[in-house]
Amino acid sequence: MIVDLNLKGKNVIIIGGGTEGIRKVRGVLGQNCKITVISNRLNNYLNELADQGQIEVVKINIKDASILDKYKDPFLVLAATNNKTLNRKLIDKGRSMGAFVYASDDPLVSDFSYTSIINIDDVMQVAISTSGKSPIMARKIRIRAEQVLKRIIKRTDIENTKLQEFARAAAKSTIKAVGERKEFLYSLIQNEHIQNLIKENRIDDARSATLTLLYEWKKDNK
Repeated sequence: MIVDLNLKGKNVIIIGGGTEGIRKVRGVLGQNCKITVISNRLNNYLNELADQGQIEVVKINIKDASILDKYKDPFLVLAATNNKTLNRKLIDKGRSMGAFVYASDDPLVSDFSYTSIINIDDVMQVAISTSGKSPIMARKIRIRAEQVLKRIIKRTDIENTKLQEFARAAAKSTIKAVGERKEFLYSLIQNEHIQNLIKENRIDDARSATLTLLYEWKKDNK
């Protein structure tokens, strides 16, 4: 089962600042979570992210899993050191703290496996997974699939997705019934005027038209 975790406001701890650690950092950047990287080495990339306030870094020689004791309520613990025994101790510790855990050197002892992600404009993500059987093959297929998907998914699809997010947030306080709210959101995709505004890249006008429709919807359904 492939799921997309909501990491907003959650604590993500990544132990290890090597190649695998950096991959894990990149995987959670932009998810509005608090990222802490613990490592005995920090390269320029990680230091730059820390300087920008995107992550917190702790430079320390990690001897055992007790390093996690100072962190409260971790949501994800990602063990990415080059020491397999230490990674096992870290995920055992993280799991005992109620966190989801992942060991970069052994997905089979982890709570989940990583997918190979196709990211389109930070709006749409398509995951390809081999359930940990072969990350190499997942990446290989991702490269081929990415070329196709970027031809299929148009700019208007991306803008419609953003507009749906905007409209859903606006409609929550106005349309209480879930079914009715879905009906309203579907109507935006079918609305010729709004779709023409999106095609013309008049996004602010499309948002204004959406709010107008929402106001009319509220009046008609009183």
